[in-house]
This record gives sequence, structure tokens and C-alpha cells, in this order.
Amino acid sequence: MLGVISRIIKHPYDYRGILRSHKITFIKTIDEGGDTHSFVFEVPKNLSWEAGQHGIFTIPKRRVEGRKWRAFSVASSEKEGVIRIATHICDEPSDFKKKLLELVPGDTINMRGPFGEFHVVKTKHAIGIAGGIGVTPLRAIAYEIANDIITDVTLDLIYAGKNGRYTFQNDWTEFEKHSKINVYYVDTADEVNDALDSKAQTFKNHASYYISGSPGMARALHNRLKSQGVTKIISDPFEGY
Repeated sequence: MLGVISRIIKHPYDYRGILRSHKITFIKTIDEGGDTHSFVFEVPKNLSWEAGQHGIFTIPKRRVEGRKWRAFSVASSEKEGVIRIATHICDEPSDFKKKLLELVPGDTINMRGPFGEFHVVKTKHAIGIAGGIGVTPLRAIAYEIANDIITDVTLDLIYAGKNGRYTFQNDWTEFEKHSKINVYYVDTADEVNDALDSKAQTFKNHASYYISGSPGMARALHNRLKSQGVTKIISDPFEGY
């Protein structure tokens, strides 16, 4: 954990939030379908964040086997009044995820942040590219656009689901009612590439590109955009996830 902090604080503006530690109180678990669950927590007093940022979470007073922390994007906007994170939990999850499932209302865990550069800044067009659970930070951004908290920004989301499932499906249906949000559901790598190429050819560097997914996916799409002359790229690879 200390090594992570020492690397991050070299970027003081977007990453200084990691120096803030908060105790957050568990409210409930939401079964999002498939093997995905959301965990909802109260917002401590005076905590604020930019939609799309992430935090580092630890579970105190519980013995966790293996890695003691996880980085999760905050899937909720500050304006929703809760901190919401989401993750896949397979049949044989890590001990950390087992402990998340064991939380009962009133339990507390610790969070550093939220922090990071994955948020909307100085752009009229945001192109989101999400793989699987990587859609979580883009949900927070979409919420703020759909509710006119972020204004004058169009979001085009290319969303590659997992096994045909799309997390927060009901939310996307609602968000798409807003004239500035469009969601493109894709399944294969070729479909992702085709949709991304189309957006890159249309907007080039007149848009900002937000990539969220596995490190391999983020690298591949980052390089694909760069090969087309696109430089306004913000990535949120789920390292440490």
C-alpha cells in the first residue's frame, strides 16, 4: 500500500485525495445479475469527489487472507448521496470479496480517496469505452450528464458486456433518455474496434476518450487510438482490482 501511495502522490492535483482516509458505513448489497454485486455505503461528512474517480478500500477488524486492499471505481455520483462500488464475485472469490459479502448494515470499512484523473474536464464530447465491470466509473459520469450536473457534454459509450450481460442495464436505459447520452452495446473485440474507429474518425482530437477495463484491453485500445492520431486519452485500467 505505501508503495502505491508513493507513486500516486507524484501527481498532486488529481491524486492528492489518496492522502485522505475515511471510515464508511455499509448500507446494503445489490445483486446486479450474473456474478456482479454492488456495495452501497454512506457518504462521510465533507467528502466530495469527481464522477469517475476511484478509491482504495480496506476492511478493518477482519482478518483478510491474501491482499488486504482493493482499488474500486466509485460507480455513484456525489449527488446520489451514497458511495457505490461494484465487482464480479465468482464461485471461488478472493477472501477480500468474501468479506465484502459478509458485511451487514452498520459495518464499516476504510477508503482512501476518491482520487484520479478519470473524470470529465474541458471537453464537449466524451467517448467512453468500457469492458465488463470497467463500466463502473462511466456510470457515475453518465448519471451526472443525465441529470444535468455535468452540462454541455455529450457521452457516447461503447460498452462490451460480459457473456451478453451489461451491468446497470436499467440505469443505462434511463440515462439514454437524455439527448446527450448514447450507448452502443457490443460483444466482441472486433465490434469494439469498429465502433471505436468510427468515433475516432468522426471526432479525432475534438473529443476525449475514456477507456476503462482490464490492463490488456486499456493498452490495446490506447495504442489503437494513438495510431489514428488521437492523443486525448484517459485510461482507468483495473490494476490491483
